[in-house]
Amino acid sequence: MDYREEQASAVPSGSGNGGRAKSSQPESQINARAKIVEILTRVDTQQAYTDRLLEREVEEFNEVDRALITEVVNGTLRWRYRLDWYLQQLYVGSYEDLIPEVKNNLRASLYQLMYLDRIPPYAVLNEAVEIAKKRFNQKTANLVNAILRNYLRQARRLELAEIELPYLERVAVRYSHPFWLLQRWVEFWGIDEAMKLCEANNQRPRIYGRINSLQANREVVFKILEENSIQYQIHPDFPEFLAIDNFSEFRKLDLMRKGWISIQDVSTGIPVRLLQPRPGETILDMCAAPGGKSNYIAELMNNKGRLVTLERHLHRAKMLADNLRRFGVDCATTVCADALACPTTLRFDRILLDAPCSGLGVLQKRVDLKWKRSQQDIENMSQLQLRLLDCAAQLLKPGGRLVYSTCTIDPQENEQVVQQFLETHPEFVSEELSGELPAQYLWSKCFVRTFPHRHKMDGSFAVRLYKKAR
Repeated sequence: MDYREEQASAVPSGSGNGGRAKSSQPESQINARAKIVEILTRVDTQQAYTDRLLEREVEEFNEVDRALITEVVNGTLRWRYRLDWYLQQLYVGSYEDLIPEVKNNLRASLYQLMYLDRIPPYAVLNEAVEIAKKRFNQKTANLVNAILRNYLRQARRLELAEIELPYLERVAVRYSHPFWLLQRWVEFWGIDEAMKLCEANNQRPRIYGRINSLQANREVVFKILEENSIQYQIHPDFPEFLAIDNFSEFRKLDLMRKGWISIQDVSTGIPVRLLQPRPGETILDMCAAPGGKSNYIAELMNNKGRLVTLERHLHRAKMLADNLRRFGVDCATTVCADALACPTTLRFDRILLDAPCSGLGVLQKRVDLKWKRSQQDIENMSQLQLRLLDCAAQLLKPGGRLVYSTCTIDPQENEQVVQQFLETHPEFVSEELSGELPAQYLWSKCFVRTFPHRHKMDGSFAVRLYKKAR
């Protein structure tokens, strides 16, 4: 039977296992790769969060298999657009009609063939075939085998076909970003900047931690890291943040459990800096979970004053309260409530609104997010953000300050939201920030914007708004 005949007859039929043969691969390897396919399929079909699945689902595996699962899951999601383009060239028929498990078996296997050089191709093929055989049947196994073998035979031809694509489509495939999103970024910033951004999004993220001065002494933290041979670098502009090498070894220490270090990207410190919280003030963190920014606010308040932290979901509110206790925050009250209907008569000196957003600034870490977002999501988010700003405006005292921030780089959720808010709230003005932060972080006199490719941190936005005294 030739390749096309194998493909035409290999229609998965439920969970049958016809033709199952005993695997020649070590059972742990098969189990690890089956877990990869399972996680990828749950991300596709259940809208599950990849990072949470990886945290929960790999505990039963040894360290080597955990590393493999994490690498292949994240890599497959990071490069999914390019992997799918290659598989579409190899599959005869409608690739989109393949069921998710078969697709993800192919994607994960092709990722290993294209991007990992430590795993022999024959091992990748054997394991992919075994998964297909165990989960479905021999015909499906034949299909998987045929497609992957054809990739190995035709890789060079496919690379040349990719080069011959129309320019923007070629960039989308090469850097594995949705075409609509690439088009949007090109319109905003031009092709060169968009390509650099896509390239940065495909890099493995650097992990940062912030030393919590309420619980820890900096020098003691440095000594512990050095005694355990964990390399770190102090950020030159935000010295409370450390870049941590070998995070898997760092996690074995007690520093997070004790609340000495909070794992946060450097960009998350910028809105708190702009807020300028002071001891004795009454401050609101409107969308506070998981609590890293709230902890930082409490530090700058010297744990003196009143900090109200809001979270609408009960389980996240409990997590937020637990985290703040672990961080040693005494001045905070956590309230489980929707920020759109904040149940308080208090009026606040300062408010931080780190608003829900599309998350398009954190694609290095949220590798699945670019496949879950649409232009409509951006529109919906911008409307929600405006409503939240309206609520914040009512809660802020005259003479108070409101910091609006997001972890997206999209102007529709950032500058445009602020502009619309100011047009309907003449009692507010945006404040100039020159001199408060290094110039490289200022997009204009009033706006802070960070990009992964420019600043080596998550993409983000922040602005400080002043409510005129009556």
